[in-house]
Order: sequence, then structure tokens, then C-alpha cells
Amino acid sequence: MRSSVARSDAPAAEAAVEVTLEDVARSAGVSQSTASRVLNGSARRVRPENEERVRTAAARLGYVVDLRAQATAGRRSNAVAIVVGSLRDPAAMQIAAGIHGWADAHDCLVAVSATRLDRERAAELVRTLRGQRPRAIFVVARGAAIAPGVGRELARYAAHGGRPVVVVADAGFDQGRQAVAGFDQGWQAAARALGGDCPILSD
Repeated sequence: MRSSVARSDAPAAEAAVEVTLEDVARSAGVSQSTASRVLNGSARRVRPENEERVRTAAARLGYVVDLRAQATAGRRSNAVAIVVGSLRDPAAMQIAAGIHGWADAHDCLVAVSATRLDRERAAELVRTLRGQRPRAIFVVARGAAIAPGVGRELARYAAHGGRPVVVVADAGFDQGRQAVAGFDQGWQAAARALGGDCPILSD
């Protein structure tokens, strides 16, 4: 299976180079079938040391399993992903609500995830979302505290036609006075990024 992602150690000019399952297997020193069992799921057991080597190689190369292709071969995604730093952040959630409102009004499917954006673990979430091939990934951040790995994953996503959008919430957000403004900020961000693209399901 091919994964349309960039090699993590490739220069910007080579950002569109595809990383394949074969690349991962070669880097890990295992067979392609073993790499597939680890990354695509299988009832057959893989030795722990081989599983670790495969996952390490996949992360190093920037390989992403195409979950959309596995689940709905031949169909384009009309999904929109929103990532916020916290579900308890009123500023971020108002913006997310605006993005959701626009997308829902235009028949897009919306998924909201939460993670600490200033931690490198957030890059793992964005990498997973890339594998689902959403039409756009919106990252709603409080201030500018985004881990470098998140930025790299968004750049890879953009290199293959995705639409990454970082929306910065007002650090001094006042829920009583600025709730409507936050919603409007999210609505307008979605409108600019997606335009008339939703719905886009096709056989």
C-alpha cells in the first residue's frame, strides 16, 4: 500500500516523495508482509521486537496508513478535522463551533479532537488525521504555542493537497463579550479554507 506523504528527513523541494510500505519494511529490516501486519492490522502475531522496529521506521519516515482508502476505496472524503488544545478552553471551543457551523451547513462531516498542542505527542494525532485524508485540518491554538512536530505534519499534509489552517484564539478571551466574535472567526476561517468544496463525495 502506498502512502502519499513526505519523508520526514527530505528537503522541502522533495516534499512530495511518496513513502511506501516497502520503504518502511526495508528500513526496519523485515518483510513487507510483516510491516503490513503491524501497520494495517492483522490477527497474526508479530514478534514484539519486529513490531517496535516497524513502528520506529514508520515514524522516522513519516509513513501514514491511508485509513480512508482502506474503509471507502474509490470515494473522496468530505470530512473536516478540528484539533483544539482543550475542550475546556472557551475561546478555542467558540472558534471550533464556528468552523463546525459552517461545515455542517455545507454538508461536511466534522470531527473534533483535543490534545495539548505544545507537546510533540500532538504531532501523532495530526499524523493520524492525515491518514484519514480529511478535506481540511483546522488547528485552533491559544496563543502561538504549537509543537514543531505539529507544524511539520501540517506541512506534509499541505504538500499533498490538504488544507491545513491554524486559527489563533485570543489569549485574553472574555466569554461574555467575545463569544460571538470567536464563533464568527471560526465560521470565516472555514469559509475561506473550504469555499464551495462541500459536499464532495463521489463514487
